[in-house]
Amino acid sequence: MPGSSATAVRGVSKLSLDAFLERFGEGSICAQDRYDALARYEELPVRTTIRGGRGWKRDLAKLDLSAVEPFAATAGYEPLRDALSPAALAAGVTIERFSHARRQHRAAFEAAFGRALDTREDKFASLALAFQNQGAFIDVPAGVSLDEPLTSALEPDGAAVFSYTLVALGEGARATVVERIAADGATPFVGAITEIVLADRAKLVYLVDQRAGAETTLVSTRRAVLGAGASLDIGFAELGGAHVVSRFRATAAANGARTGVVVVFFSDGDQHVDVETETVHAAPNTTSETIVRSAGIGHGQGRYLGNIKILAAAHGADAALRDDALLLSDGAHIDSVPALEIAANDVKAFHGATVGAISEDELFYAESRGIARTDAERMIALGFFEPAVARFGLAELRDELRSALEAKIGATAEFARR
Repeated sequence: MPGSSATAVRGVSKLSLDAFLERFGEGSICAQDRYDALARYEELPVRTTIRGGRGWKRDLAKLDLSAVEPFAATAGYEPLRDALSPAALAAGVTIERFSHARRQHRAAFEAAFGRALDTREDKFASLALAFQNQGAFIDVPAGVSLDEPLTSALEPDGAAVFSYTLVALGEGARATVVERIAADGATPFVGAITEIVLADRAKLVYLVDQRAGAETTLVSTRRAVLGAGASLDIGFAELGGAHVVSRFRATAAANGARTGVVVVFFSDGDQHVDVETETVHAAPNTTSETIVRSAGIGHGQGRYLGNIKILAAAHGADAALRDDALLLSDGAHIDSVPALEIAANDVKAFHGATVGAISEDELFYAESRGIARTDAERMIALGFFEPAVARFGLAELRDELRSALEAKIGATAEFARR
């Protein structure tokens, strides 16, 4: 049993990991794997983010975690299964706190864990693995179709959050999962891992609603692997945080797999948002479509890096990526970096990107019909996001995102161009 007298040690060192394990025990990640992950975190370099030939003002290489408290409340056993309907429970659907998942659901957990993600390739994924203190395991058995969405919510409480969310769908299963990261101004750092494993013909809608506190640094690593004929529609709404780094990769590993990716982010004030997506076509007749809409206001900074990778075996692949960014003040900056890597013949691949401001013609048209300039700017900006928001596969969340975007736009009475 984990000890209860351990004193919380600040920082992300071996000493603090010793204290963490004494207090909470191993959970679903064994002690040696945690220590190995911490060693990798300490050894691996930080990936440098470049904007226009210069580094960002917010630099992960200078991130100081010496004062963070990694002892988020993980000890209490509060089953998440209470959120399931009687029909879902009867069908064998599992939703469990990640720390309890290996013990409570060993076979299903071990069949999925590590299938899509190798934390050895990423510094901050290794850190999240070492200090994992939140997260969920969701397993939907073969042939089960869930009508109600499932929610995996991070619970900031002032301590640093290190989460692992593992989602597995069996053959022919269908589900919708919403990952929520709520605002908490006292939480300095969130390190998040999401791993998605889809068996043949499984269909998953996975939606990320990220509205972390205004002082939070958040680094997330998400990976998915798709079986034959599987379908993943994943949406990212990156609207919170001070410095946000969101990295996603989906691998269509078998014939006929399909990936749909939609990204919405809006950087304001001095916020920095850095989003990367990669769709890997590793098998024949796989398809992907990526749509990105972003905006910057004030001195908000953003970058989107989107890569389509078509491997030699992926004949008949069909991939498209579209990225559009809107600058709402002269101090804002967004970089768009689309990329293609093609190693197969007989494929279709397309990418395109635009970065620009609201045109005077659009404003003149609105003003000529009696709409005030500020209202016209707000209306045009909201309309700009709508093609992406409309693709989030849950009506309730779509309405929430529209309200959050309107609040961000409305927080600045005038779009100062300075």
